[in-house]
Order: sequence, then C-alpha cells, then structure tokens
Amino acid sequence: MDNESKEMDRRTFMKLGLAATAGAAMTSSMLGSLWAGPLKGDAAADLPLHVLAGMIRKGQITSKQVVELYLARIEKFDGRKGINAYITVAADQAREQAEKLDKLAKGKKFQGPLHGLPIAVKDNMDTASIRTTGGSSILENWYPKQSATAVERLQKAGAIIIGKTNMHEFAFGITTNNPHYGPTRNPYDFSRIPGGSSGGSGAAVAAAFCAGAIGSDTGGSVRIPSALCGVVGLKPTLGRVGRGGLMYLSFTRDVIGPITRTVKDSAMMLSVIAGADPRDPDAVTKDAIDYRTLSRDAIKGKTFGVPKKYFFEVIDPETERVMNDTFKAIEKAGGRVKEVEVKSMDIATPTGFNIVLAEAVYLIENYLKTFDPQATIEKYLDRMGPDVKGALGSQKGPGSKPVPGYLYVESIKEGRRKMTEGFESAMSGVEALLLPTTPLPASLIGEEAECDLNGKKVNTFLTFIRNCDPVSVVGYPAITVPAGYSAKGLPIGLQIVARPWEEKKLLNLAYAVEQTTKARKPPKL
Repeated sequence: MDNESKEMDRRTFMKLGLAATAGAAMTSSMLGSLWAGPLKGDAAADLPLHVLAGMIRKGQITSKQVVELYLARIEKFDGRKGINAYITVAADQAREQAEKLDKLAKGKKFQGPLHGLPIAVKDNMDTASIRTTGGSSILENWYPKQSATAVERLQKAGAIIIGKTNMHEFAFGITTNNPHYGPTRNPYDFSRIPGGSSGGSGAAVAAAFCAGAIGSDTGGSVRIPSALCGVVGLKPTLGRVGRGGLMYLSFTRDVIGPITRTVKDSAMMLSVIAGADPRDPDAVTKDAIDYRTLSRDAIKGKTFGVPKKYFFEVIDPETERVMNDTFKAIEKAGGRVKEVEVKSMDIATPTGFNIVLAEAVYLIENYLKTFDPQATIEKYLDRMGPDVKGALGSQKGPGSKPVPGYLYVESIKEGRRKMTEGFESAMSGVEALLLPTTPLPASLIGEEAECDLNGKKVNTFLTFIRNCDPVSVVGYPAITVPAGYSAKGLPIGLQIVARPWEEKKLLNLAYAVEQTTKARKPPKL
C-alpha cells in the first residue's frame, strides 16, 4: 500500500457514513444500516457490483462514498502486514475521478454501466496514470504512455481504477508469493495462498477492497485465485477480449477476464471489456454482446458432463464432497449429470509448457524493451525472483536449454489439435463440463515447491493448474463459481467449461448454479 492510502481522512469518512445513514434515500432497513459508522458500513463494501451501480444511479449512495469505503478497508486490512492485495493504491486519482462522476450523477448523467464503481486492475496491464510493475522490481517506477485497451474500456464505461493488484512476478506462477512486493494472503486464512497469478485481484474482490477486478489467465490465473478466494472468475474464449497493453506471457493462451463477487457482475464487466482491439490482431472483430440478461432456469432440462478421469483422479476428499453436493443440487434443480471422458489429457502438461516457455521468453523481453530499449532477459535475469529466473533462465542465458522450434510447432499444431478433439468429443451431447477448479483448497504460504494432498507431497504448481491448464491450451471459455467450503472454512470452486464463443450460455449456467446453491460466504476479516 502506498502513502496516498495511508492519508485517509477517517473523520471525513465518518461524516460521510453518518450522513448517508441519515439520508432519506436509504429507504430499506438494509441500506439504512449500512452507514451507521465508519466501519459498520463494511456490509456495503461486499455488495455486488450491479447492486452498487443501481444505488449510485438512484442517488442512494455517491461514488465518493464508495471510494472512501474501499480505501478505509484497504487502510485497515491491506498492506504488507495485511492481505497485501495491492501493489499500488491510486487513492488521490480515485477520489478526484469520483468527484467528477458524482457531479455528472447529480445532473442525471451517467458515463456508462460502471459509472462511479471502483475497479482493481492486475499489475500486468498498462495504466498511463498509475505505475505498472508486472510484479517485478525491474519495473517498479514504470509508467506506460497508454493504458491497456481493457482499462480504457472500463474507464469509458465510468469505472474508477482504484489501484493495481499484487501478482505472481510476470504472471509466472500460482501462489502470488511475490519476492519483491510481499505475499498476498488469502482473506479466509492469512496463512494460506490466494492462488495466482491474479492473486491480488482475487483477494481484493473477496475482501471487498473494490467493486470488481480484472486479471489475466494463461493456465488458470483468473480461475485459480477466484476459486481459492471464494469469488467468481471468468476466462473468456481466446480472442473475446482485446489484449492491447497486456504484459503478455503467451499470445497463444493469454486472456483477460473479470473477477467479481457474483455472476451477474461478471456478465456486466464482460459486456464492457469484450470486443475488437486494433492492438490485438487475435481479438474478434464483431461487436461485443450484452451478457447482462441471465436466467436462473438455465440448468433445467440440460445435461452436463463430468470428466472423472484425469480431473477427479487425485483430489482432496472435501473438494470431492463439495463437488458431489453441487451435482446433487444441479440435479434437484432439473439438470442431468453424466460421466464423460476428455481424451489426450496425458499430453496436456508438456503441450502447455512447450508453448508458454517458448513464447514467454520472447514476450517478456519484448515488453522490457518498451521500458529499456537495450533490455534482454540476460541483462535482467539476476533481478528476477527464483521461480521466474529459473523458468526464463532455462530458455535464455548461461546453460539454457530452450524449447526446440520443432517441439513448439508440434505442440501448437498437433498437441492442441489432439486436445481440442478430446474436448469436442467429451462435450458432444452435453451443455457444458463440470469439474473442480482446483484439486484442493488453498495451501500454506511457503509451500512453493510442494504441498500436501491426501497425505502425500505433490508439486504445488502442477497440482493447482491441473484442472485449468488444459482448458487454456485449447482456448475454451470457463468460469469458476463458489461451490462450498472445507472443514477449515476454505473456499472450493466449481469450474464450468463451455464451447468456444459460448460466454452467454456459460454465464447463464453459472448464474443458475449460483442461485441454486447460494454457496458464497464473505470472509470475516
């Protein structure tokens, strides 16, 4: 947390809270109690993004009040000794923008669907007015000239960028135990990881430090932290959201997606950030769809595939229990669940690694050149954390053994083709696939190399990406929704996988599951 957020005027916040309580606009008992004092208003912070948007439009709350509420929570619960969800908090910019948007709102003029809502951005997306570090000390003072396309679209829709979230360095990992900015902690248990690489975004949304957030997903980096932090994370189809201004890890696999507290919020944010992008040739050129109309009856009469082989073979018993309970709830709501098999999963890990390692070494170096025209991986390798240094050093530098060109092409062409055929076959005759987002709940901070699963030591990285990475290799859309909790109160997520370009269907199915189970419980900070 930077010095700006530490300068929070708590007396001003108290006045805002008390004034809002006294205001006649707060007609319901719930809204009337939200602003009884500076911290009793925390119930408002956890409200869904779409509810806050409606309150701003009805004059029940101002954008400035929402910004101050989140900044107060950040001041109290974040920072190096707290959850540590943010690398940079843009307190002054957020307040200034809120005042401008509140003036518009007084005249019944609204900039867009996200008018006045504070949104957090993963720190690997360019922001012209806020530093962009990529979780690296190399870029600790870097201010890009132009914001990422997704950020520009958020701001055009009226969103306020409240800060840049902590992440695994250069998005190359799943723990968000950042060696330069400190570890992000899981809001449900500060001794555990939030997941990664978008761990700061997941933790910020779960802890109610923002109305919503965006992250990037290469092999699960939106879905894993969302699942481990008990929120909703959407990985769109490759090409659905333009990636201009993203600090790429893999142009074959990277996507940008929303992290929110509800599915309706996810639909709202996707409607804003989706679409063509002149800076991303892979982005779709057709107009974006409005995803906001959702039905809670979407699972009725539908058949879903459950791929037990591979995805359920090594799984935590409590995760399996939550999955089975969720399947029963879906059947009770009128859906049908049957077992299917996704073939060619034996090549998923090598195929994925061959693609990412070969692309990342070029893409990270290429981004560093915008900061330093003379940049090379070798020049900055010693300033990188151990895991990133190991991964990139294996591809470029002394003693490196890079992925051979023929193996990269083989993975892109043949490996992905076989895996895609496996998914297509498994999804024949079913609406979507249902599987656990991760094989186990959040592991302990410090278990970077190995963690415990069913009494055995397993590779932490490979275990947590196991159920997400294959979906990224084939580029399919997927969403994780809160499904339940372990005996220790750790969140467990259900992943729903649809066919390419079926985000509308995916969001409807996720919304129906969410409304059926009503599983999410906010963390008690």
